[in-house]
Amino acid sequence: MRFIELKHETEFETYRHAIANHIDVLLPIDYLKQGNVYGYYNKQGEICGGFAMITQAPFRVLDSIPNFKGLTIDPKLSNTAEITGVWLSNRDKKQFSSLIFWMNILHRILLSRKKYFVYAYSSRKNGLAKIYSKANPEVLFRGETIVMPGMPSPDHESVEVVFRSRIIIQALKNPDFFIKRLISKNKNKAKDLYEKPENSLLPVVSPILELWP
Repeated sequence: MRFIELKHETEFETYRHAIANHIDVLLPIDYLKQGNVYGYYNKQGEICGGFAMITQAPFRVLDSIPNFKGLTIDPKLSNTAEITGVWLSNRDKKQFSSLIFWMNILHRILLSRKKYFVYAYSSRKNGLAKIYSKANPEVLFRGETIVMPGMPSPDHESVEVVFRSRIIIQALKNPDFFIKRLISKNKNKAKDLYEKPENSLLPVVSPILELWP
């Protein structure tokens, strides 16, 4: 698997259409150009995951909040980034490549100079809500958001923020997210000794890696 930063408009096109069915949003190319977009490719050269870190305001998730008064922890948004478009294919969710995928996301977040990370997800996606609750985020808004470019219709969303300074602490306190992926790989290896395993598919949940005690 290869984890690379996307640079060309054709790569942005491939990425945004690949994730559209999973996050219910077709992210505008101009918006993706406001930050860094990363693609995860398999040996056949097919995109099978990715995420975007938008590093320049304005941020879609904040603009989607009705009557938003501003991010009080960072009024100028100079220390803030938006994490969006996180996606990993069904086929890879129970593979060791899933661990590499999330470790790369964590690595990119820690390398950034941003202190705060905002994101949003549909309240209809209970799986995401369960994942994010482990991070103990601060909820900025929960309700029907303003329709942004690329959204087919209004949605009831949760818009949240996490702090970079606490990511490592939370990762150490809650290592189960990574351990599960190691265990899954070891089980697959053990199974290979006795029989040929069938492909195992999981629903795509498109979680955003946000860690916070």
